[in-house]
Amino acid sequence: MRYHKAHLTRRLILETSADNEKEELMVEWLRDVGMPADYVNKLQRMFQDIKVSNDLNQAFKDQYRNNNNASSADSMNIKILNTAAWSRSSERITVSLPRELEDIVPEVEEFYKQSHNGRKLQWHHLMSNGVVTMSTKLGKFDLEVTTFQMAVFYVWNQRPYDWISFENLRLATELPDVELRRTLWSLVAFPKLKRQVLLMEPVVQAPKDFRDDSMFRVNQDFAVVKNGKAQNRGKLNLIGRLQLATEKSREEDNEDIVRLRIYRTQEAINQIMKMRKRINNAQLQTELVEILKNMFLPSRRLIKEQIEWLIENGYMKRDTEDMNYFIYVA
Repeated sequence: MRYHKAHLTRRLILETSADNEKEELMVEWLRDVGMPADYVNKLQRMFQDIKVSNDLNQAFKDQYRNNNNASSADSMNIKILNTAAWSRSSERITVSLPRELEDIVPEVEEFYKQSHNGRKLQWHHLMSNGVVTMSTKLGKFDLEVTTFQMAVFYVWNQRPYDWISFENLRLATELPDVELRRTLWSLVAFPKLKRQVLLMEPVVQAPKDFRDDSMFRVNQDFAVVKNGKAQNRGKLNLIGRLQLATEKSREEDNEDIVRLRIYRTQEAINQIMKMRKRINNAQLQTELVEILKNMFLPSRRLIKEQIEWLIENGYMKRDTEDMNYFIYVA
């Protein structure tokens, strides 16, 4: 369930969904097959937030046009999202934003307060993205990037030919060490890219190998390559799989998923035992998979462990006449 929500979140934030109407129908189908109501309600709230955000964006841009300051607003697309429905973690990551973004943040907050007094906006730059235009000696290229990638790029905005150390990039962007390493790696070793956006010295095999004195610079020979030929204009998506969580929250998510699967498996076994009263191991596993298949496919190990747990805690027992059968304990 969490994986479905994560992929849906990426599609809605990056606006890459092929058909929002079909996405909403999928949510209704999840309700019909018995997904938890709380989970389905949060998914529905996500679609509502996107629709409300579209209206807020239009109102914000109209107000800016009336103030003769349309250029900044027209390039912005703000998504006001309900924390309870969207956020997988309350943890936020600090980053030094480009001045153009830093200046418009208070304008957005002031506009939002005009119609939502008492509410406070919290900016989750981890989930944000944008487009930057990169100029090299071969041409100009529009790059779709995360906010963290954008922050790194802007360090070179006034000195496009300089080599800059890892330590100085950390000071300039204010990104935590692990996030800066991940971000830089996406710019020096982006998968299947014939010409990388940044160059590094010395060359390393993994982001963990970056040192404080590792040097980086903009690749002035960068170009979008099509059919083996370098183009002088083009667009490239460097976002890849949009990051939605920190390392810490990802570990917590994985633990939560394992815990939830255990609970669902125990509930399903107990449901089957309560109905059948007596059942053999093979039939129990078959019926269990049938119940859980719309959520996940339980492994044999998980099933075995939860059967043993239910036996130890007195919910069921083995038939003493045939150990391959289980008996429900009321």
